[in-house]
Amino acid sequence: MVCARFLVRLVEPRVIKLAETKVDSDGVKELLKELGGKALNWLSERAKSWPSEAEMLIEVAGRTCYESFGTGINPNITKVRNDPKEYFRNILSKGDGSILEHATVSFALLWVSRVLTHELVRHRVGTAYSQESLRYVRIEEIKMPDWKTSVDPQKMSVEIEEKMTRAVKELESKYRDIIDKLDWDTLSFDEKKSITSAIRRILPQGLSTVIVFTANHRTLRWLIEMRTSPGAEYEIRRIFGQIAEICLRDYPLIYNDFESTKLQDGTLQYKPTLRSKV
Repeated sequence: MVCARFLVRLVEPRVIKLAETKVDSDGVKELLKELGGKALNWLSERAKSWPSEAEMLIEVAGRTCYESFGTGINPNITKVRNDPKEYFRNILSKGDGSILEHATVSFALLWVSRVLTHELVRHRVGTAYSQESLRYVRIEEIKMPDWKTSVDPQKMSVEIEEKMTRAVKELESKYRDIIDKLDWDTLSFDEKKSITSAIRRILPQGLSTVIVFTANHRTLRWLIEMRTSPGAEYEIRRIFGQIAEICLRDYPLIYNDFESTKLQDGTLQYKPTLRSKV
């Protein structure tokens, strides 16, 4: 019998935005001053033009390439796009993806399965990851994403769900037998770490975990498109659907070309109409 205080707890995976790129306004002013007075005028005229500082940085970086902060700075430039919406639409249309790499956003992905994180960390370019370590963290409560949030409900029968739940509870009972036979208070930290490292090997891939995930916006555009497509696994589509909603809300200039389509399982697929070159 499974110990009553140690039952599998089904949890809801979710996304929390932790951080984003911030601009040093004095540094930007110094850069534009070096480029010429008209460039500095450009900044003062557009002080409140960007929904986020990430979008401000991207536009400053892009305009630095051509010194296109106005006419009269670069003699080759006779006309500029003054509206940030027009500017971003132009760079996305041309596929100027490199300047999107200057700005990043960090998320905490909570209670996602290790199945998901194994897939996520395959994306290496423009990303950073810090994940809960089961070498150091001794599991006292087995949390797993609710089957309904990790497996396509249309392909999950009640019978299969019940059998999977029983299998996890049996494993949990054996794990508890091991944990309860050890006098943890008498062990050194190195001994605890060694034993914790060993017994984690019987825990399932479906175990919930927490991972901090950072990516630049060029990478995020690609990941949202790729990981909300019908071919992606249900759990990762749900998570990147949440990430897409945050990006569309907070960075509308970068993601204004994304359109959503509702799939049969209720998730949303997000696709850009203007594709950056990856």
